[in-house]
Amino acid sequence: MKNLTTKNIIYAVVRWAIFLAFAVLLVVFASQNKISKTPMKQVNAAVSQSIDLKKMQKGSAGTFKRLYGLDSAQFESVALYWPVSNMDAEELLIVQLKDFSQQQAVKEAIEARLATQKKSFDGYGVEQYALLTESSITDVQGNYILFVVHQDAAKADAAFRDAL
Repeated sequence: MKNLTTKNIIYAVVRWAIFLAFAVLLVVFASQNKISKTPMKQVNAAVSQSIDLKKMQKGSAGTFKRLYGLDSAQFESVALYWPVSNMDAEELLIVQLKDFSQQQAVKEAIEARLATQKKSFDGYGVEQYALLTESSITDVQGNYILFVVHQDAAKADAAFRDAL
């Protein structure tokens, strides 16, 4: 009888452990796909005020298409700041998605842009290459995506998360 009670306790513990693991995964998944109601204007202002943009210029829909291969009209909103000079790598992109199915395409476009920039600066633009490899952040927060290459990328990311 003692073994039967021990078995029941073990099964109960295992069932609770599985339930808790499932609950944790559910919470993590739900938090990654939360929809922020914060307007792009407010998110953009918070992020752009958190870092120095003097080496960047505001990009247009055409610039976004040329650099990332994506049509800005497909998204809720896009804010792009790109290097004034071809000798700089600092960049800021904020994309507000229309739906979560767009996340993968935007992440792939950002990865391709980063790879292109690394290839461009590899071998001669040592400081810029280091910036691209050590000070770039891609952050996906539900219906918003941030990509930043800047010495203060962590500040921009913190401002991005706080604004949402």
